[in-house]
Amino acid sequence: MKNTFEKEVIYITGASAGIGYATAELCLQKGATVVITGRNNENLESAKNELLKISSKVIAHNVDVSNESEIVNSLQEVYKDCGRIDGLVNNAPSIHIGKIVDLDLAAWRTNFKANLDAVFLATKTVLPWMIDAKKGSIVNVASVVGLKGVAYMSAYGAAKAGLINFSRASAVEAAPFVRVNCIIPGAVLTPATERAIPDEAIMEATIKTIPLKRIAQPAELASPIAFLLSSDSSFVTGASLVVDGGKTADLNAGN
Repeated sequence: MKNTFEKEVIYITGASAGIGYATAELCLQKGATVVITGRNNENLESAKNELLKISSKVIAHNVDVSNESEIVNSLQEVYKDCGRIDGLVNNAPSIHIGKIVDLDLAAWRTNFKANLDAVFLATKTVLPWMIDAKKGSIVNVASVVGLKGVAYMSAYGAAKAGLINFSRASAVEAAPFVRVNCIIPGAVLTPATERAIPDEAIMEATIKTIPLKRIAQPAELASPIAFLLSSDSSFVTGASLVVDGGKTADLNAGN
């Protein structure tokens, strides 16, 4: 495999499992030093130990991205120790499901803290370093729920819709040397999805609405994320790439 990211440092939030972990795997295989973060230290250490089988260039930071000081301090520590951050993947999710009439403001804000506030803070922190280096790529992981209304996911959908637009605005401000793009996944087989759709019948109903008739594997998101991080996408910025098996392209698919 081509060492696309040799000598580069890539920071990935929410990388103990799912899309973040798969992206860390791929970036390590491509030669990067990869910083993975997660809020559950046991899961984080387990992920780190597995990734060390691929490469020794793994750094793990126990970070709750909804905590402002934790995400900022972690990024500053990495920059101090490594002297650079070439790629940032804002992936850590927070999904709170419930009827609007049953949501309280605290639950609403929890979605925004992890899904949008943390991305703002991480971007604000790394952008000056990347601009100084005249090089950098940021990839934000949104959701198709940010494109279409989904009942009982109003807070999550609103935060992800905000993230999609924030990515576009960031791309304009970060140019010409730093690129910012957004990946918009549909249903992906991750622990977060399994928690959000715990019922097998609901999962089967979800699959029926996807033209490709299956749930994506995390590695199928890792590849486009790695593409957007790499120089192969050197003229791509401000883009929102939907990776959903065709769901949002089908008017008859429903939600």
